[in-house]
Amino acid sequence: MERRDVITTQMHAQLPASFSQAAAILRQVGPNFIGLAAVCLPNYVAVYGLDHWQVAMTTLAVLTKYSSAEFAIRPFLKRYPIATAQQMQAWAQSADADVRRLASEGMRPRLPWGTRLPQYMADPTPVLAVLHQLFFDKSDYVQKSVANNLNDISKDHPGVVIAFAQQYWSQAKSGDWILRRGLRTLFKQGNPDMLALLGYDITAAEKVTDVTLQPESDVAVIGGLTTVTYTVRAPETMPVYLGLNGSS
Repeated sequence: MERRDVITTQMHAQLPASFSQAAAILRQVGPNFIGLAAVCLPNYVAVYGLDHWQVAMTTLAVLTKYSSAEFAIRPFLKRYPIATAQQMQAWAQSADADVRRLASEGMRPRLPWGTRLPQYMADPTPVLAVLHQLFFDKSDYVQKSVANNLNDISKDHPGVVIAFAQQYWSQAKSGDWILRRGLRTLFKQGNPDMLALLGYDITAAEKVTDVTLQPESDVAVIGGLTTVTYTVRAPETMPVYLGLNGSS
């Protein structure tokens, strides 16, 4: 990201002073620069285009197809929260999967490497409006973003995400995949409402006795292998799924 910022500054020294003219050049050269290294192009829009909302939106919609504008859109969500959130809803209907993915990824409250969006950490309603539109999206790229967005929201509003999951559970195979991934933090926390939704008996732990866990060695070597032996006792009528390579 530091390199991105240096390149952005040097680009500004070479491009026209007019942002509209510079943006036209960025849109023209965008297809020739792809991947993470090309985030300097949408970053130019974020740094020098904040006073030119419409041109910036047009340019980001183009550049995100070749790299990603998920970081660059965030300053606009902060300065123009209503207009930009409406733009994200419009992008959620795009025929281009990269643009639809931007609608979700750009609004993630806790996007890694990106600035956080406190307004959505406090009230994720605008984000959820986009996620409802994208939930049945056919693109794996979009589905993963929706799941990660839900996981972000769950860290501040677990009840909101559980209600979202309850609304869509079992409606589609891809939808259940999204929800399982989006509920992963709540799963690790053992949230009882989430466990019930996934079909777990939240009283099962009370019925399991004589639990032991014994490692083959007390020292673990990086890159090496070890064996861990475990035993549990449960009622004969109760299936136990341990989820560790195997046994039940």
